[in-house]
Amino acid sequence: MRRVVTGIAVGSLLSFAVAGWMRAGVTWAAPPAPGSLDIRKAQPQQTSIESGNDSRPEIKDLDGKIKALRDEFHSAIDPLQGQLKALRDKYEPQIKTLEEQRKALIEQTKSRRIQELDQQEDAELAALAEREKDEAGKLKARFAEERNVIQARYQALRKESRIGR
Repeated sequence: MRRVVTGIAVGSLLSFAVAGWMRAGVTWAAPPAPGSLDIRKAQPQQTSIESGNDSRPEIKDLDGKIKALRDEFHSAIDPLQGQLKALRDKYEPQIKTLEEQRKALIEQTKSRRIQELDQQEDAELAALAEREKDEAGKLKARFAEERNVIQARYQALRKESRIGR
């Protein structure tokens, strides 16, 4: 039970961190691991104002400044992400091996009935997690579709407003 609570707490903290990174526009240097959140997909779509339709010099100047700052940001953060990946690759396998050894030792001290109950609990929790993942995927897809419908509606309204001038 303790590891479930710990897992939930760690997951919540990571969710807050990822959400903060998404708001900050952080992208990863390496491709995401399977099943992880790819925040590159979370970048907002350009509006008609950002799309370069306006040729005013002050807008072009701001676009240049934005691009320069983003390039500077990425040139500073990409090496750090590489260092983090190297550290993760170095320590995570060692930690995982030690955790597995610890778990095996603990399992040896449990009675047969408790081991069976733990296995049943793990199986049910895994099935629930898989169901949750499927439902979350469906929910994300539904909201993405609704987002597209709203964006298309407002794009059409903008087009009508330009024609009606």
